[in-house]
Amino acid sequence: MEVPELRAFTRTTEEVTTNEHICAQMSHMPIQSPEEIAEALGKRIRARRLLANVSQAALADKAGISRRALVQLESGQGSTVHTLISTLKALGLEEQLTFLVPVPTVSPMAMLKAKRLRSRAS
Repeated sequence: MEVPELRAFTRTTEEVTTNEHICAQMSHMPIQSPEEIAEALGKRIRARRLLANVSQAALADKAGISRRALVQLESGQGSTVHTLISTLKALGLEEQLTFLVPVPTVSPMAMLKAKRLRSRAS
């Protein structure tokens, strides 16, 4: 029987496999500075744009951002969350945002144990 409160915490096998794959990849990555991460992310976004054979001007227009904002995002020179989200949506990659910060999962047994440990506030 499924408990309604726990439904939000359940994951499909595909989600578990994907998250485990991402975690395994991250464990092999060297520690990077925020600047290095921004640069690597920008390179990946640029590669996806080129793979789609879309110019910077066309993608910026589709995303509703300036070409300069896209140039900054692709070069890792700093950007806004809005620019990142708009660009990913324009590339058809908005589903990838769910992997940025996965929904935390809790096992049903952990939920039961946590309920037993709670006490009243006085």
